[in-house]
Amino acid sequence: MVIKVSGVYHAGELTVQKLAGAEIVAQQNGTGIKPVILKGAMAFLRTQSLILASSVDGYGRVWSSFLTGEPGFINVTSENTLRIISIPVASDPLVGNIASNPEIGLLAIDFNRRIRMRINGQGHFDEDRRLSVTTEQVYGNCPKYIQKRSLQPSGGLHRTLKSVEQSFHLNSKQQEWIRKSDTFFIGSASLEGKADVSHRGGNPGFVKVADANTLLFPDYFGNSMFNTLGNIYSNPSSSLLFIDFDSGNSLQLTGRSTIIWDENEISSFAGAERLVQFVIDEVIYTEYRSSLSWDIFEYSPANPTL
Repeated sequence: MVIKVSGVYHAGELTVQKLAGAEIVAQQNGTGIKPVILKGAMAFLRTQSLILASSVDGYGRVWSSFLTGEPGFINVTSENTLRIISIPVASDPLVGNIASNPEIGLLAIDFNRRIRMRINGQGHFDEDRRLSVTTEQVYGNCPKYIQKRSLQPSGGLHRTLKSVEQSFHLNSKQQEWIRKSDTFFIGSASLEGKADVSHRGGNPGFVKVADANTLLFPDYFGNSMFNTLGNIYSNPSSSLLFIDFDSGNSLQLTGRSTIIWDENEISSFAGAERLVQFVIDEVIYTEYRSSLSWDIFEYSPANPTL
């Protein structure tokens, strides 16, 4: 029996679901997408210290950012509105992007409990640069590929800018950072401009650096909804965010993604069902004055062996 989910998926998502042969599972899982924040999700959000955000700039480029604060900094004010009490540093594109385009994707993730929840909707920064969001889609994702980590905020959760470097390619140090990474976040937007941000994880080395402007990473088996790949199919503009879990520093990349379906190329990545090639347009590397670190306890048992 096929469960009909009206208005949940856009054309790009439906196309990728069909190409992957996952239409029935996608329809079943789509019933979990709600326009409001349910009570259990409200309780989860109030305990979090980290939330990811994606936004779109005036050139149509997608950026991914992250916000931190003491538990309670994500304040759910009603079933379809929340307020985030955390001010992005001046170099982060998030505030300027939302001022010109309110579409926003959020991802709350608890590494220690391996819980993640996506919230997509419309955002607005007030005069104090506090972010309010009206929800359109709220749903959980499975715990696969989340490395078990515990936050150690030795320098506090309020981040202030120390330095920022902008460029159009990755330097050698940044390339090595990515080669050793086990986690990143990917932002995307539909053809209609609806923003989304998602988590990607694997064993260290699962992201390949082809050159200073090109990355290649696997798409593992997931929830079969293909929200990210559906966006990329319709609109290649996308973003990657790498967080240094030893310092809290960040690497924000904006560029264009392409889905690779070629079986020969896919076979070189253990466990991959597809590949994604990401071509960089711009890089923002940010250092923060306060140290924010996460101790790692366990890699996800779902991670394919490289």
